[in-house]
Amino acid sequence: MTIPDDADRVLTAIRLGWFIAEVRGRNRPDAPPGATDRLPGPPGHALPLHVEQTPTELRIAAQGVLAAMARNLGVDGAGANQGSYTAAIEAQAEALAKARAGSAAALVAAADGEPVPGAGVAVPSATAGVPRATAGVVGAAPGHPDAQWDALQELIFKFDEHIQDALALGADTVANAYQLGRALAEPYWALNPALDTDQSPAAWQFLLGSGRCGEIGRLAGRLGAYLHPYTAAAIAGSVQIWKHVAADKAWRSNADGYLYRQMRTWYELVVMRQDPTTLVKPYALTRNYRMIMRALRIFWPEVLGIVVAAGALSGFVVLLGENKVNSVLNSALGLVAIAGFTTAGFLAKLKNQAQAMVTRLRQDVYTDLVAVAITTVPDMPSLPVTRVPLLPSKRTRQNAQLVRMARERGITPVTPN
Repeated sequence: MTIPDDADRVLTAIRLGWFIAEVRGRNRPDAPPGATDRLPGPPGHALPLHVEQTPTELRIAAQGVLAAMARNLGVDGAGANQGSYTAAIEAQAEALAKARAGSAAALVAAADGEPVPGAGVAVPSATAGVPRATAGVVGAAPGHPDAQWDALQELIFKFDEHIQDALALGADTVANAYQLGRALAEPYWALNPALDTDQSPAAWQFLLGSGRCGEIGRLAGRLGAYLHPYTAAAIAGSVQIWKHVAADKAWRSNADGYLYRQMRTWYELVVMRQDPTTLVKPYALTRNYRMIMRALRIFWPEVLGIVVAAGALSGFVVLLGENKVNSVLNSALGLVAIAGFTTAGFLAKLKNQAQAMVTRLRQDVYTDLVAVAITTVPDMPSLPVTRVPLLPSKRTRQNAQLVRMARERGITPVTPN
């Protein structure tokens, strides 16, 4: 598969969209936990993996990546007479962190009956000469965490607006890549899992609703040439499954941790270009009898002809050694065997004229398998556990349901000529 010449810019745009969502999410007052692994023991100089860093370290790292991606795409500056958006965001995020630390210290001191030096003093919201937020929270002092968070939100909103306007002037693939990265990251970083409404941009029903999930599938399809052949269709199927999770209050009740792992998988597929077929468990295709039955429905004439011919040929060979068998029967069995193999061969030749259709079937079947393999969701509460021998297990029945959900996707892999 030939990689387009602008693949690096498209990948950078995906990361830019991803990290603007992550930076906003990590600075939220109710920020999602993200990675929860930590180094054991007291603080020291042991070297952590990325997932073992503290929330503050991860927030600063995400802001650094955001700045690097914006500079690489040339969208960091707001104009000839203005400074850097990402510098303003980093300064405002630092001011927010200090305001929150001061507010927390003030609460502790108030509980102990001691004053806190400098508590309540406003922290500068951004560096000089860079875009500034103008709105504020009604009733909140300038240095209050609520006011600082509102100022940061406005900066990120303006930066996103600037990025989309700037990228719209260039290649559509780069503009779509930015939106895809942000759309895949926001279901985790923008989500307030406690909301149960379709009237909030932070609710399950919006971030993983029909509109968003359909658009994610379309964005992924437009960028199929930059991804593994199965990635775009598999992601489109995966978000369709999550659409059903989001719509089911019982199913999504404990889905936060699963959604974090799902988000990491999407990142690995679209940014790190991991081959999605590596996530399919060994022998999963042979265990999925429904997929085998779909193939048999297409090839039943050849299969039936070969089985009948093979049976007739076996009978013909056996009866050759029997003296008391009617020669007419022997001849009939031989004729059936020859005709069966000839007919099966003729039908096979006809099928060779429709290899594109056969390839499409194989791709669709395998895409179903890959879409389920890359999806991480909790157990469906509506499926009871069965311990009856010979009956499908709950996991098998759930996978069958997930396959049906994944087939709601609107795209499929490219069929080779």
